[in-house]
Amino acid sequence: MDRRKALRNIGTGIGAIAVTPTVISLFQSCQTAANYSPVFIPMEDFNIISNLMELIIPKTEIPGAIELKLPEFADAYIDAVWSKKQKGSFAEAWGEFLGASTKAAAKETPSQLSIAEWDAQLAKYLKPGNEIPSGEEGAAKFAQELRSLTVNAFKTNEFIGENVMAYAPIPGQQKGCVDLMETTGGKAWSL
Repeated sequence: MDRRKALRNIGTGIGAIAVTPTVISLFQSCQTAANYSPVFIPMEDFNIISNLMELIIPKTEIPGAIELKLPEFADAYIDAVWSKKQKGSFAEAWGEFLGASTKAAAKETPSQLSIAEWDAQLAKYLKPGNEIPSGEEGAAKFAQELRSLTVNAFKTNEFIGENVMAYAPIPGQQKGCVDLMETTGGKAWSL
């Protein structure tokens, strides 16, 4: 028996198992779809969540959350990775966030809120030192989960990893105990 063929077949088999269609679609969906159809987040809520993510990571000299397609990634990630319990908790907290936001802005529906009103709601729950009003713990939980999801999606984005963070596609020598400013100019390493 040819050892090279056997090793190649074993490697191909392991690769085929590890790279499932779900994982492939998770990465491709964020880069190819012009008219994205949400998988987990309801369509009527997707634009609101996209705008909230854009408020968390706005466009500056680098692209913002919407341009980086972070909402699409987050939606696919939640659907593919999170458990039913996590999804249910997220959906429940989202409902509480919508209710608290609508009530605070004295509007009838969430679609009537302006970007400034959404920004005020995020600030209410995310700024350090702000006290969470009684009964709005679920809304605060949603804001914190959304911020965490947005930041993690941002850090794992290909564009950010290659152009904003320190990136070495072929690592060189290992240098221990050196100053981050000296090695990367203060940038965190991209994974």
